[in-house]
Amino acid sequence: ILACPEGAIARKNGGIVIEQRKCNLCGKCAEACLYEALEIAGREVTVEDILREVEKDRIFYEQSGGGVTLSGGEPLHQPEFLSELLEALRRRKIPVALDTTGYAPYEVLKKIAPLADVLLYDIKLMDDGKHKKYTHVSNALILENLKKLARKRKDVIIRIPLIAGINDDEENIQKMIEFLTPLQIPMVSVLPYHKGGTEKYKRLRKEAAFKTFMVPSEERIQEILDQLLSAGFKAQRGG
Repeated sequence: ILACPEGAIARKNGGIVIEQRKCNLCGKCAEACLYEALEIAGREVTVEDILREVEKDRIFYEQSGGGVTLSGGEPLHQPEFLSELLEALRRRKIPVALDTTGYAPYEVLKKIAPLADVLLYDIKLMDDGKHKKYTHVSNALILENLKKLARKRKDVIIRIPLIAGINDDEENIQKMIEFLTPLQIPMVSVLPYHKGGTEKYKRLRKEAAFKTFMVPSEERIQEILDQLLSAGFKAQRGG
């Protein structure tokens, strides 16, 4: 309690509570906690910090033919850092996949994309109104960026995070197929929603902000995979 300079920690009803509105994430409470009940889950790193971690697994990349995947959040929101990291990985001949929502100015995407060996591009909803409802941004920039990107390279893999009752309906899937077909996309990966983030939100004491969605049925997942295959795409679950 005494370690918090903001007075965000207090005793209440026989226990310890943290007032999130007062917390500035300074980490002093975690440093003072002898039982490690509190911890900082993230930290700032340099490109060299990441490279040291990556090099530890180089033998696995070489044996498996795999590499590093950069995801987020949205990695394109840190374009300078991302560019520096990608260039460093290329110099070390370590393959890189970039996982993005495509929600960034095209000039950023145009500069970054050539530095990645594979592009994993998320598409969630084709209806702009629904996209705004669930993601709080329009899908116009995302779709336009994908069209421009597909003209320049043919190795973009589309990923569909699939959520029951949100984007697994027939209309959305059919509109996706119609949009992607002329772009000659080589692969579409279907990523069924899971509830793995529930525990993380509890640890962050943000249960109220976490909306639990429904996991799509196995039958519906297979139906969508079959639709994609019938439309001429290579399709897979996961990846």
